[in-house]
Amino acid sequence: MFLQVFYPRIPFMKILIIRAAALGDTLMLAPALSNAREWGEVIVVGRQPGVDLLRPLVSRCLDFEGSGWHALFMDVAESGLTLPVREADKILAFLNDPHGVVRTSLKRFFPGASIAVWPGYPDEKEKMHVALYLARAMEKSGLPLDAGKVMKEALRRPLLHSGSQPRLRVVFHPGSGGAKKNHAPEFWTALLRAFRERLLPATKESPVILLGPAEEALLPLFSKEKGVNILLSRDMERLSLLLQEAALYVGHDSGITHLAAMSGVATIALFRHTSVAHWRPLGPSVTVIEASASGPELVEQVTNAAREILLRL
Repeated sequence: MFLQVFYPRIPFMKILIIRAAALGDTLMLAPALSNAREWGEVIVVGRQPGVDLLRPLVSRCLDFEGSGWHALFMDVAESGLTLPVREADKILAFLNDPHGVVRTSLKRFFPGASIAVWPGYPDEKEKMHVALYLARAMEKSGLPLDAGKVMKEALRRPLLHSGSQPRLRVVFHPGSGGAKKNHAPEFWTALLRAFRERLLPATKESPVILLGPAEEALLPLFSKEKGVNILLSRDMERLSLLLQEAALYVGHDSGITHLAAMSGVATIALFRHTSVAHWRPLGPSVTVIEASASGPELVEQVTNAAREILLRL
């Protein structure tokens, strides 16, 4: 005679999560999605390139700029218009919807589904990390996660690490999506010289200056610096590999900085006019330096912090 034991099962759900945002804003979903494959089929809709970086965590990632998603903002449905996703049991949309147009559209396309529409960000007066806000919204909407626990996990281990072997290389990213976030280019050239004079023997490799489309105008300035490799990259896969091979990354409050931190790279994040409480990079080795001035004192502070990090490697 055999005793058959039945264990309770988590219901398999088809879950649609919509967040149309920039790179760093999109990556703030990562802590909440760290165990998403256990929930069922999870589809995230967002903007590239950020949404593509979440592929290891979920079933599918779709481009919000692709065909059909504009229908969510239409007061009147067009005949025959459909969305790229046809079925869902639970839908969470992090979109501005003051008049309820998005919610009404979602109900029309997904009758019977559980639908929650949340603002994309916490109130500015509330000192809550954006990732914690998103995780709490998902938890309150009925997804099986503990917001507090996933945030602790995001600080304990890299959520987007591929297992690449780190090299003794330092990567600098002197830009971001907002000019007010950035320290002057002259600060970065001074920092490069300080690294070359005081820390280059510890790294054994020439530092890399990472320039995206927004920083291409700085190419002539950095080209004058000796012993520096300059990478102009629009390829997110190549960029991710570069970051995961780095021993140290230094950058402003930017999407690339969030990616570096979540990849497990020792990260020095420079904050000028944005909130650390809202946007502190998440990862096991993050140093935040707040400073509005871009003078020699900041160069010294960053260099000293980098020395301490490199000595631990």
